[in-house]
Amino acid sequence: MDLDMDKVAMIFGVDIVYYDNSPFSENEDKVIFIDRRDDYIEQRKVFFHELCHVIRHSGDQRWMPELFREAQENDANQFALYAMIPFFMLEQMQLPVNRIEVLSLLVTEFQVYLNFAKLRLNQVEDRITESKFMSTFTYASQSPSSLEATIHESPVSGLDYLQQPRIRSLYGLDDFSRPEALVIEQRQGFNWNEPLILNVERNYKLHNSSFYRSRHDATVLPGDISLPPNRRGYVTINLSRVAWRHGKGVTRLILPMEAVDDAINF
Repeated sequence: MDLDMDKVAMIFGVDIVYYDNSPFSENEDKVIFIDRRDDYIEQRKVFFHELCHVIRHSGDQRWMPELFREAQENDANQFALYAMIPFFMLEQMQLPVNRIEVLSLLVTEFQVYLNFAKLRLNQVEDRITESKFMSTFTYASQSPSSLEATIHESPVSGLDYLQQPRIRSLYGLDDFSRPEALVIEQRQGFNWNEPLILNVERNYKLHNSSFYRSRHDATVLPGDISLPPNRRGYVTINLSRVAWRHGKGVTRLILPMEAVDDAINF
């Protein structure tokens, strides 16, 4: 199986230690500790959850603010969903027509619990439905030029700039080949009832000041993102989902490029 824990661990340079205690990970040392008393399916679930912490997160959760810890846990839970049942593998399978048979197949083939298979299948169905909805309703009433205007690609005058999101690229210290994240700021607040369509392949200006998180920030998660059909390089951010998590007082979105990659590979 391509998703064998030992193979995946080897690919990411992670060590697995089995012992008689609660599971956790040492991110800096890239070690995942798994409770050998758990059944195999639980061990797999724990492994992929902790793998997210190792390859994507930093810091010690014991000393983190609660909101940061919750954000990392939510991210790891989502990561486990699509890592244990990748869309590209699901797409290659011949699925039964009956939903119960589909779930049974996912449980067997991907070695997951039934409730886990249900969550993942619902997620895939929701994403496909959302993509069809966007294709049918959003683009039927918007031309390419108006879409691009949504992301500040057309000149503005007077006070119109206040209605346009300002987008800047944020780079890490060790990789300048692509931004680590895009910072999307809307001075007058976002329209939470409409999706935000964004070109993630455009070269945006650098964020020109020290970057600090504030209570008015919200991080975009892979589940907030869909891919508009026939719009290469663009993503759609479901702002209503972001508002549901963070409220409508947010004036700045942080879009990690890892979240974009995850959405593409969901």
